[in-house]
Amino acid sequence: MIPQILKDVAEAIRKAKITISEAVEGEGRGGSLIDEGTIIRFLMNDPVLGKYILDEGARKFGDMTVLDYDGKTKYVVNIKTSLGGTDNATSKIGFLYALTDMEPEEMPGNMNWEKFMELLNDRKADIPTKDYWFLCVDKKDSSNVMIRGTKQINCWYENPNPSNMLQISWSKEKKLPGVDRTYNEAYEVLIGGIKRCLQKDYDRLPEELRPVCSYNVFPL
Repeated sequence: MIPQILKDVAEAIRKAKITISEAVEGEGRGGSLIDEGTIIRFLMNDPVLGKYILDEGARKFGDMTVLDYDGKTKYVVNIKTSLGGTDNATSKIGFLYALTDMEPEEMPGNMNWEKFMELLNDRKADIPTKDYWFLCVDKKDSSNVMIRGTKQINCWYENPNPSNMLQISWSKEKKLPGVDRTYNEAYEVLIGGIKRCLQKDYDRLPEELRPVCSYNVFPL
């Protein structure tokens, strides 16, 4: 389920035991941004893997793109350094990429849910090798590395917060093998999960506010 080059990327990081940054002024995300750069630079300097690693820079939907050994097939990777807690992993663009035939250069910079569903319905495609990949490195032990696709994640937590919906418990996820889902099963987990999060958020609103809210973007 995992392309060989992504296995090799994870193994290279595992062996190197890269130094992970402390939180910056108490903010874990600041340290994680430093870690992303450290990991990407390490991989780009690797004598074998370096030529297959593309740093995507700021404001891209992945932190790096990894080319397969054929030099053509692309894998978009989101780097996560974590203490093992639950981490926000919702990405409209990442999920859209995993579930359609769209190429990285076609992805919009940002979009609302209506545009997301329009593109998803227009470009929906079952491509088993296409996914949005997470490279998770343990902040306490950088030899503890996992590479896993969005479609393969077990431990999605559905949070009724529209700004922080689908989350992953990394400590639980690392104890389990990836799930080999069909396209329809993955669609239900990701898109169905988002819909359930939005519905939970709507249901907890005071009655007086509900008439001004609608989550009918997602088909039943």
